[in-house]
Amino acid sequence: MYIHSDLFAVQSSKKHGAPCGDSFEVLRDSSATTIVLADGLGSGIKAHIAANMCVSRLTGLIRMGMSAREAFLTVSATMDAVWGTGDPFAVFTIARILNNGQTTVLSYEMPAPLLINKAYCQVLRNRVYTRGKAIIHESDCFIDRGEGLVMVSDGITQAGIGKYFPMGWDVEGVRAFIQSRLPVERLDGELLSKAVHDQARAYWPEGKGDDTSVLMVVNRRGVIVNLLSGPPESKTDDAMWVSQFNEAEGIHLISGGSTAKIVARELGLRIEVNEAGNPITPPSYLIHGFELVTEGMVTLNQVYHLLDEDPADYPADSAASEMAAFLKMADRINVWLGQAPNASEGNIEFKQQGLLSRQKICAKIVKRLQQQGKLVVVETK
Repeated sequence: MYIHSDLFAVQSSKKHGAPCGDSFEVLRDSSATTIVLADGLGSGIKAHIAANMCVSRLTGLIRMGMSAREAFLTVSATMDAVWGTGDPFAVFTIARILNNGQTTVLSYEMPAPLLINKAYCQVLRNRVYTRGKAIIHESDCFIDRGEGLVMVSDGITQAGIGKYFPMGWDVEGVRAFIQSRLPVERLDGELLSKAVHDQARAYWPEGKGDDTSVLMVVNRRGVIVNLLSGPPESKTDDAMWVSQFNEAEGIHLISGGSTAKIVARELGLRIEVNEAGNPITPPSYLIHGFELVTEGMVTLNQVYHLLDEDPADYPADSAASEMAAFLKMADRINVWLGQAPNASEGNIEFKQQGLLSRQKICAKIVKRLQQQGKLVVVETK
């Protein structure tokens, strides 16, 4: 089962209108969701630059193929070297949550993370040790559906220092605050992250204190959509291609008349044409067991232009609207993109209408979905 990690983040600057000295980024790949939170030294422009540089380097190393641990050790060594020199310096946390819920959290001089479910909140601290001047936290846990992880910057844990608390609110204070709002029927990441942030902000005098960040991850069962478009380059792969697509977990969409015929043939099913309900979008097809079967190039081009729009405004009785709605609803989209050439794609009529080929429009759809925070995995054959 694919477990999806939703992130809820609340941040504010030490001074209203100034850049925040904390930064974060989320990476999603076929195996995990990785969250990086960095806190630049000090506040204002310098801290903002340091935090963003730290996040960019960590995520860049991971995108290049390093594991989260390798990236953590590499950037930790850099921060050890620049500590106290005046060069950009930031402390940081990396949380890597596998798609089955197995989680590793690595922190460099950051507050310990919190594990939360519907009834309890606890400090997650498996191993703490020093390396040079730095305190390192390493935590391993399993975050099931309906459970979550809370990461904060020290603007949260040091809130109220010297006024309300001798050593600040501290991570134990944050834990107790969250616990006081439990149990609940379901975790509301948006509500809880804002409550923690606002309470910490209230402990700081106005215009004083530090930049504050609360990141809360809540896991749930993810919605998977499989989109099959185009036959494989070799006809000998038809049976395997269709079988793998058909057996994949999730909702199944088919785009393209030729693709639909191959699926129907390989599975021994009938294919029927639905009556056109929308004069702009080509009619869809019906194959038993599949949620949506559409025409190819024209429909995909229309889907791309609908992805930025509110589904409430989608035209009715349109196969393009249905496909766009499925893609917008999904957390993970597996795109099964066949590489067989389509002779009709070179027609001057299509070019005259500004229609992109299947390969080009699918690439744009993938990019747009990724920009919207979706996990998109492309399989080609």
